[in-house]
Amino acid sequence: MELHGQGVSSGIAVGEALLVERKAIAVLRLLLPQDELEGEVGRLRSAVEASRQQLQAIKERLARQAGSPHGYIFEAQLLMLEDPLLLDRTIAVIREEHVNAAWALRTVAERLQALFEEFSDSYLKERRTDLDDVLGRIQLNLAGAPGAHSLSRLPRPHVLVADEIPPSEAAELDWDNVLAVITDAGSATSHTAILARSRGVPAVVGLHDATRRIPAGALVVVDGERGRVEVDPSKPALAGYRAAQERDRAEEERLRGTRSLDATTRDGVTVRLLANAEFPEEASTAALYGAEGIGLFRSEYLLGRSLAWPSEDRQVELYRGLLRAVPPFPVTVRTWDVGREDLAPGGPSSANPALGERALRLLTRDPAPFLTQVRALLRAAVHGPIRMMFPFVGGPRDMRLARELVARAAYELSREGLAFRPVPIGVTIELPSAALTVDLLAREADFFSVGTNDLIQYLLAVDRTDPRLAPHYEPLHPAVLRALKRIVDAAGSAGRPLSVCGEMAANPLHALLLIGLGVHELSMSPAAIPRVKAVLRGATAASARSAAEACLGMATSAEIEDHLRRALGLALGAGVVVPS
Repeated sequence: MELHGQGVSSGIAVGEALLVERKAIAVLRLLLPQDELEGEVGRLRSAVEASRQQLQAIKERLARQAGSPHGYIFEAQLLMLEDPLLLDRTIAVIREEHVNAAWALRTVAERLQALFEEFSDSYLKERRTDLDDVLGRIQLNLAGAPGAHSLSRLPRPHVLVADEIPPSEAAELDWDNVLAVITDAGSATSHTAILARSRGVPAVVGLHDATRRIPAGALVVVDGERGRVEVDPSKPALAGYRAAQERDRAEEERLRGTRSLDATTRDGVTVRLLANAEFPEEASTAALYGAEGIGLFRSEYLLGRSLAWPSEDRQVELYRGLLRAVPPFPVTVRTWDVGREDLAPGGPSSANPALGERALRLLTRDPAPFLTQVRALLRAAVHGPIRMMFPFVGGPRDMRLARELVARAAYELSREGLAFRPVPIGVTIELPSAALTVDLLAREADFFSVGTNDLIQYLLAVDRTDPRLAPHYEPLHPAVLRALKRIVDAAGSAGRPLSVCGEMAANPLHALLLIGLGVHELSMSPAAIPRVKAVLRGATAASARSAAEACLGMATSAEIEDHLRRALGLALGAGVVVPS
């Protein structure tokens, strides 16, 4: 069986499929050998017993509260725990289907929930809520029990098959045991795709129904270059994929050998290649790939799954760690790029979070978390070259608010006698309003970084997280090229450094176009650096400028891409495949 999606991280991987279903917690389906089944039965019994004790304690606490009318609810749930329809059937599924306890419980839960739906009596139908509570409690106890399987501790290397993997779970993912990633949802600019690229893990997204069509434990081949997934391939096909894997490894080793070389074109133009980082450990990876610093650290990692603001001291230590990983190069930290949806689950939210109350717009609501972060960055600057960058800036007014915040933080630190240093203050150009006012923003900002992922989204009115709109997300759209040219020219006229940190920078063909438009600093996933460097070293800046100038007069993305491939073909021929 062959499935087709969007290839978002190149490479070929072969391995056993591990299915992941996300509900309140991640539920994995694992096929287990015979000698592990009774251990799973024991884990299930322990989780049920823990649930019984918890419910009994709640019931007794309520009984001590005079007049509490809710004890009967927990009496009913305790009876459900003792029902053989639940425990005995789940044990039977573990033994008969050789699966882990969490998945067996999910299987039985679906059957019981369907049974409840068939009841005609409204009272009995409403008891499904109690059933869901009981099942959820057992699952949570299973997840917290010794030996529980979770995304943070995978039993062995697998190809991960999921509906989607949100950033909070990706942060805890055991990437060392992930051979490849396959998701039903997602896009080239989703967090999962970005993380897979940074780790050099092949990934295919937007498959819609992979979690239903790929059996747990099936042998799966993932071709992240072509967006192809093959399930249980034939022996000749598998041999072909294995050979392609070996060629990819050899090419990767060859490219990694360039890490000590400058990214200098054949006609002597040097480009700085930096790394984007989602998590702190990626800074060390960036150094291995030859990055000249961190061009974008997405600080939202610090919020963790609890979505709690980290302390100032914790932030200082983390920023110091980033600086230690890439000396003597700079680290650029993007301040909180979050919205109310991220920080108040279940609370009021915007109809469209991408256009909602987020980032600097939250300053007027609660400046404290932003002030703490700025203080931490100023203190960390004592230990090395750090820069702070504000996202979602709409124009000069927003930047003035940011400047006021930095001034307030510096004043407080000075008054408290804490060591700090001034840092360069930059702007992420991702909103059309910022792109149109770069000359005015230059009066307030020390540097600029173009976030092409969001800039394209806002320019073209395309939700980049919606796979249905993938054909409309066009990095080479004439409007995108003209906006980029305007930004580069305005920043140059104002004498402000400018880099591009979106996914365009990681695509070798697009990177050459950016050089042709006048960009001399690119920041990308660490694993993309050797490939982009190899292409730049094989090209001339003059040919890139000529190609970019011609593209500015073209009307469609297809025309632009075709011209770039023809005009820059020589640069792309040295063993480097340019992603489609």
